[in-house]
Amino acid sequence: MVVPENEYPEIDPMHSRMATFRGIENGFAVVRPTNKGLSLATDGQGRVLASADYFASSDHRIVAQVPTLGTRTFYAAVGDLFAWLCVLALAGLVALAQVRRPL
Repeated sequence: MVVPENEYPEIDPMHSRMATFRGIENGFAVVRPTNKGLSLATDGQGRVLASADYFASSDHRIVAQVPTLGTRTFYAAVGDLFAWLCVLALAGLVALAQVRRPL
């Protein structure tokens, strides 16, 4: 996945690292060219294949061989199922508390 971005110094390199995690949880490589930030190319396991920091070097180019075939991951299969189950459990507990309210 190619994720171009325009950064500012206060969030460099946090957003680049967050994009890497999106690639890990979904099992695909991420190429993230940035203007004024940390440019990254990572594989589906989060290994950095190439990087260039706009503020640390004068050469802002990266060259990497990025895998195009992803892998299946648990998160890609179930998504936000756990979070939605927690919401349903909370709603059930609230409903149970309303029913069992003492007089």
